Amino acid sequence: MLDTRTRHTNSLECSSSSRRAIFARELCPKARGQKLSPLKITASLHARAGLCGLIISLLVVEACARSVKHDEAAAARRAIEFAQAAFVGQKFDEAYDLLSVGGKRHLSQEKFKQTIIRMHSRGFPTKVTAKEFQPMPGENAIWIYLVGQNSEDQFGYRLTMESDDHGDYKVLTFDSGVVGRMFSPLSEKQPFKTTFSTR
Repeated sequence: MLDTRTRHTNSLECSSSSRRAIFARELCPKARGQKLSPLKITASLHARAGLCGLIISLLVVEACARSVKHDEAAAARRAIEFAQAAFVGQKFDEAYDLLSVGGKRHLSQEKFKQTIIRMHSRGFPTKVTAKEFQPMPGENAIWIYLVGQNSEDQFGYRLTMESDDHGDYKVLTFDSGVVGRMFSPLSEKQPFKTTFSTR
């Protein structure tokens, strides 16, 4: 096959469809001995290239995920500290200081306050507990899932806790956790073995 490919490549009469057919037969053993149209050959090559790209991407993500080690307990304590100030005590200025640099960059202090108030149209919790954590593969951040409650209602939160160079954590983003249920991430939620709650 290699000699055939060389002869066709060097020939001035070799069409582009012939070169694609030779290339496909060299890369795909199943194509050898078969007559494939240029369209089928092109589609086959594109499909195989896409599959290779997907496999490489997954391997890169897996390698990155293994290289990041998180302290979920430290992240949970910081998440509860934020919940105490923002959700239970409504001390918005104090809570804003607990955001990471990236969090403050995308959320002004006034917008931060409005966002928290809008999240609690039914009232604020009197107690918040960290229930689960979920690593973010390849990222220096971890999701912490909290549950808040008062005498009449229950609340759900998901905090993205970003780690710094010293192993400490600050809040990058926060939401009700609904977004996290809309897709299947590459890691699974894990329950905390120790209880982390507000006062």
